[in-house]
Amino acid sequence: MNNLFIVNTPFHLLTSFILSKGFFPEDNNYLALIHPHGYEKWASNPLMNYISSTQCGYKEIFPLIHFLSSRNKTVPFKTQVQQVQNSIGKLHIDNVFLGSDIDPQNQLLVASLDINNFNRFEDGLYSYYNENRRRSKLDELFHKLKIWSIKKSAGIKNTKLYINTSTASDSKSGIADYMYKPELLQRFSPNPIVITKDKINIAINDLKSKKFLQQKINNPAILYLSQPLVEQKLFSIEEELHCLQSLIKPLNKQGQLLYKPHPNDSKDKINYFQEKIPQLKIFNSIEPAELLYTIEDNLIAVVSYQSTALMYTDKFSNHVIKAISLSDFAQSPMYYKYKEIMQNAGVYFPNRLNDIIKILMKG
Repeated sequence: MNNLFIVNTPFHLLTSFILSKGFFPEDNNYLALIHPHGYEKWASNPLMNYISSTQCGYKEIFPLIHFLSSRNKTVPFKTQVQQVQNSIGKLHIDNVFLGSDIDPQNQLLVASLDINNFNRFEDGLYSYYNENRRRSKLDELFHKLKIWSIKKSAGIKNTKLYINTSTASDSKSGIADYMYKPELLQRFSPNPIVITKDKINIAINDLKSKKFLQQKINNPAILYLSQPLVEQKLFSIEEELHCLQSLIKPLNKQGQLLYKPHPNDSKDKINYFQEKIPQLKIFNSIEPAELLYTIEDNLIAVVSYQSTALMYTDKFSNHVIKAISLSDFAQSPMYYKYKEIMQNAGVYFPNRLNDIIKILMKG
């Protein structure tokens, strides 16, 4: 079988690698990269470079970075479509896998190849519930007209592929959903398929055997996946600081708080936290946080507001890593359906500073 994986983010890239190694190791697997987040950093990161290359098993890589996008002003849309038809199209793809079925370029690539259906794979928390993100009928129609306009100017004839502009994971052309925790789904899926720990381990063992995953944390550590809470006025800077200070209380003097900045974090905020918390260490990696769970035995907890990475500690780790959301401390807590899903995934939701300490101290 010939499989095409369409990737937009580092998390998509990791999941595609797991699917290709765990589910389809005997197939011919191909990788298409469409507006990949942080792509300029992938080449300089050995692991990211490996899992986005033919070295890890893909037969060919198609870097369609600005496919049918206004950012590509040099190559006409019709020419771009002809190029993918003359390259990917000649491979006679049997199965397409993609993370986002509302992304216009993802859908246009599938349509360009005259393929009428696809498999979805996990795109994080919004893959599990999508009703609160559904567009109005007017907005949905507006975006449909935009995509139809691009299809016409690009000469795409495919009329059978359903064009989804309503909400994530809602395309009628989606025939299956490969999920880390399909039991938590609160939306319709035509065929939910669990990505088991055994499948994950096949891919992880490949990375370990090639020395891409090596333990680096020598003392107890907590990973903080920052989000722009202060910048969005969900927290005051003092409130977020107090939460961070509570996180390090159970650690000894050698323990560390690994702070992974969000792209929208202000430098002033980060500098303020570094000044107030000597044990804080900036951890700025493009690699998905889930990979840390697989190798760092001294990682005792991961903390964030609403990061999807909180949901998968048990899927990727062989030891207990506590997942803690700070949502209940915020001026505007997360949407109740998302909280319910995350709680069912084993995420803690403390609402007092002392509760954070109790969770971390609990065996």
